[in-house]
Formats: sequence, C-alpha cells, structure tokens
Amino acid sequence: MKLRGELFFVKQLGLRFIGLLFVWMICRIGFYIFNADSFPIDGIWSFLKLLFFGVRFDLAALVYVNSLLALTYIFPFSFRKNLTYQKVQKWIFILTNAIALIFEVGDMGYFRFAFRRAIGSDLNLIGETTNMAFQFFYDFWYLIIFYGVMIGLLNFIYKKTTLPTPTIKFNFLIQTLIFPVVIGLLILGMRGGIQLRPIMSLTAAQYVNDMRLMPLQSNTTLSLLFSVQQNFIEKKQYMSKEEETKLFSFSKKSTSKGEFKKENVFIIVLESFGKEHIGFFNDYEKSPTPFIDSLMLESWYFENAYAAGTRSTQGIAAISASVPALMDNALTFSPYQGNRVDGIAAHLEKKGYTSGFFHASNPGSMEFERFSKLTGYQNFYDRTAYPNQEDYDGNWGIWDIPFFQFTAKEVDQYQQPFTALLFSLTSHHPYYVEKYFEEKHPDEKPILRAIRYTDFALQQFFKTAKKMDWYDNTLFIITADHIGKRAIKKYGTMVGMYQIPLLFFKPNSDLKGKNSRIIQQTDILPTVLDYLNYDNSYFSSGESAFDTLADKNAYMYSSQIYQILNDSLVLSFNQKETIGVYNYKKDVFLRDDIKDKNDPVNILLENKLKAAIQAHHRAMINNQLVTPE
Repeated sequence: MKLRGELFFVKQLGLRFIGLLFVWMICRIGFYIFNADSFPIDGIWSFLKLLFFGVRFDLAALVYVNSLLALTYIFPFSFRKNLTYQKVQKWIFILTNAIALIFEVGDMGYFRFAFRRAIGSDLNLIGETTNMAFQFFYDFWYLIIFYGVMIGLLNFIYKKTTLPTPTIKFNFLIQTLIFPVVIGLLILGMRGGIQLRPIMSLTAAQYVNDMRLMPLQSNTTLSLLFSVQQNFIEKKQYMSKEEETKLFSFSKKSTSKGEFKKENVFIIVLESFGKEHIGFFNDYEKSPTPFIDSLMLESWYFENAYAAGTRSTQGIAAISASVPALMDNALTFSPYQGNRVDGIAAHLEKKGYTSGFFHASNPGSMEFERFSKLTGYQNFYDRTAYPNQEDYDGNWGIWDIPFFQFTAKEVDQYQQPFTALLFSLTSHHPYYVEKYFEEKHPDEKPILRAIRYTDFALQQFFKTAKKMDWYDNTLFIITADHIGKRAIKKYGTMVGMYQIPLLFFKPNSDLKGKNSRIIQQTDILPTVLDYLNYDNSYFSSGESAFDTLADKNAYMYSSQIYQILNDSLVLSFNQKETIGVYNYKKDVFLRDDIKDKNDPVNILLENKLKAAIQAHHRAMINNQLVTPE
C-alpha cells in the first residue's frame, strides 16, 4: 500500500498520457476523414490496425511535447501537492498540447497541397504566405471548429484524469529512486522503442503495404520534431520551368517497342567495390576479382560508370529508385524521408512481380528495411532472417558467401517473374573475412582480400543459381554502392572517387560488349524498364542506356559543390558560378582548368546542372518524386 502511494505522481502522469493518446487518435481519424480520397484503406480491420500501430508514433511525439510536464511530476519536490503548483501544471499541459494540436489540425488542410506530413521547411511558408492565411482559414473553416473541439477535449480529459492527492507523506529516498526509472521510460518512449535508431517518419513504411498510407500512420508533431533537426534544401530559381524541362526532366514516358518481357531482374550491389578494385580495369599483378573479370567478357559492361554519392544510403536510393544525391543527407535520413518514392520493385509489382531486398546486416542498419518498403519491395531479409547465426561476422552481419547462398535459395521459392536486390556486406571496413579464407590469402592487403572474398561469394552464387530454373530468364545487374578505400592515385580525384563497375548480364543472350558512354547509378532503373519494354510513365533522374540519342550526364554533390560530367568533361559549380572545368579523359589528375564563360559547351553543362538542381530541389520539397496518378 505504501509503494502504491509513492507511485501516485507516476500514475497521474500515466493517465495524462493515456488521455493525450486518445486526443491524438481522434486527430488521426480526423486526418483520414478530411483527406479520405488520398488514403486507400482496405476495410475496417486495416484502419484499426493503422490506429493501433499509430499509438507508437503518437506516444513518441507526446513524450517530446510533454517532457516539461513530465518533469514537474517526477522531480521529488515536496511542494508537488501545492494547489498553485498544480494549476501551473494544468497550464503547461493545455498550452504545450494546444500548440502541438495547431500543427496536427492545420496539417489536415495543408496535406492536400503537400501530400505528406508537414516538415520544418514548411514552417518558412508561414512567413512567406501570410497574405494567404485568411484564404486558408476561409477554405478550411471547419478545421477551426475541429481545433476548438480538441482544446475543449484537452480540458475535459485533464479534469477526468485528475486523481485526488493522497494525504500520505512521500518518502524522499523512494521518490528520488523513482525519478531515474521514469526518465529511462520517457527516453524509451521518445525513441519509440529499443530499436537501433529512434522512430521517425520513415518508420511508418514498415507498418503499411501501400506507401500512400505512410502520412496517416505517423503524425505531424513527430514529422516536425524530426525534420527541424535536419538540413533543409532551398528552392532554386536559375531559369524558367520551360527552360528547365528542355535541359532536365524527372518525368519519363514509355518508349516501349514491343511486348513486355516477363524476365526476372536481379540487382547485385557490391559494398565499396570501386572501379579501382576491379582487375578487368586495372593493372594488377594478381586480380582480386577473377570472377567479375570473366563475367565482364559475357556482359554488357560500362567503362565510364559513376556512383551518385559516397554513402551506401545514397547508392541504394539511386540504384533502386533513380533518386540522385544532390543534398547533404541521403533521402532516408533527410527531412524528406516521408516523400513517396517508386522504385524498380514498385513499378514491376504492377506487372505481377514478386520482390525481395536482401542485406545481411544487423536489424535497423541504415534504415534499409524501411526504405525497401518505401520503394516497393515486398520482402526484406537481414541477419535475423538468416537461419544459422554461427555465420555472423561479429561486426556487420552474415558473411557474404553463406548469405549469397541463402539468397539464391530464398529466391528459388519465389513465383516468377521476380525482382531482387542483394547488397553485399563483407567488403566493408574493417575488411574481415572468414578465417579459412584469410589463411588461404595471408599476405594480401585486407581490403583486397575482402574484395577477393566477395568476388568468390559471387562466383559461388552464380554456380548455385545456374542450377535453378529461373536463371536463364534473369537479367543480372552488378554494380557497387560507392567506392571504398583508395590506393591508386587517379581514383582520388573528384571524378575518380565516384567511378564504379556496372554490367548487365543475361545468360545465353547477345547483350554483350563494351559501352564507353557515361552512365550513373540513376540510369539503372530506366535502363531496366526500357529493356523490359515497360509501358507506363515513371519518375527517374536518369536515362536509359539503350537510348543512344540521349545527351547523358552524371551529377554529384559534396561539401556545397555540385558537379556534372559528360563523356569527357567535368564542371564544378558552387551554386552561383562555375569554378572549374577539366577534361578528365586527357587530364586524369585534373590539373588544367579549362573553364571559359564563353565556351558553348561550358555554358550548356552549367545550365544542365542548374536545371537538375532546380528540378531536384523542387521535387524533394514538394513531394513530387513519383509520377502523378
């Protein structure tokens, strides 16, 4: 009985949170009602499931919003029974939650313009569009009434959850011990659980089958709290929309030349496999990639291929969904992570494809599970999906050789046609390999030994796949997420640091030979869809490699500097002007700056880069990363 009395303030705080969860659930229902045409709910049970898992998002948001209130309850002050103190607590409760509700309710109307939950950069629009405020209130007058009802509900819930204060004298020592325990629970609530990364907007992807439901699963408070900590991009206005479209466009139309090919698509992304580490392209005394070298001769390979960025998250976004890396953060860790994105898996699902994303990492690594759902992959496999944890490397995840075999056998259970993405792991720093393989290659540099290990894993994967009935009907794409540790000097330049391998391999076909034109990871999606004779429009920042008439370029961004490459030149741009132009074919180490403000080629390259930046920023800010339905 004594302990129950000591827990009075914890119980009181808990009741406040339960009441607030009810208010936020009402807001989620209201959000759906006001925007029902945007959310394809499949029956009442789907909606109830959405409400149930929405509690996790709401609790995280509410702990942030009510952290000050929580402290007033759990600090072991003797005057917590004081009536004046309790009145202050009530005003903290009403004011902090009333402010949060402004955004929850206001976003019910704003969503019709942004098609996502509001983010921090949207707050800038308040100052820029104050003249539109009256029009907004006029158009959405019913939201003002709804907001008033919610404030009334706050006050009602506060009264109903107020317990009579016990007359016992609280034990200071017990109250002091309760304090850190509750703090720990609050931190857990803010994080949304004990998972690797705190809950955020992208987390909603794991709870919904249709990515259009993501905004409904989460809440505006959490979206704003997360996004204001991130780096925003600003809209650029270098040229008119008409001029931009002539130079760069995300909207791609079908160029189908025949019946759709129901061939499997298998993308294999090799961790940190820069072009530098491919023996086929370099003068190694003993190539670390004998299998890839041999496969090049049977493939359509590109000797001028580039990564979109320098991080795995950027590479996977570019490869699977043709999203360029033209801002500081990768999409998955940016304020725009709640944007809709359609990847290869989403497009091919429309054609009846099964899909799977395979990455042997620890749960939560780089948010790949959630991003895979966002881009349309139906199944996700990480270390926990692998049956034998004795193959865990003790660091990153499951060794490549056994996980590649696992992947082949899992895919063998899929109904055809399917698309799969396998992302390797072992060729990552600190470059550990299985002990038997290290003993077999004791004198090789760790990074080259790790490269050789993954190359051997790839060879064994193909050896297994050849025995399966889907092999001959599969287009394989092999590339890298980004380059790894550099040793050869030419790969340390602002061009070399993005060079990666890329090959398309179709067993027993005439899809072979060298392609010397420039290509980037973002070109993979349109190339695959073009190859399959895909007949729908889609979003892509790249161009099909089969389109010989397209003026192809590669775009990069790092440390506030953008650059564009064509088949021989690289131009660097500081967001205001060109700061350097080099012929990287002739001048490998980029020592001879040939920028010329009057050169037509330089002018065209700068304008194309400006158009790409302008289009990218607008699409990211306005949630326009998918083709309008």
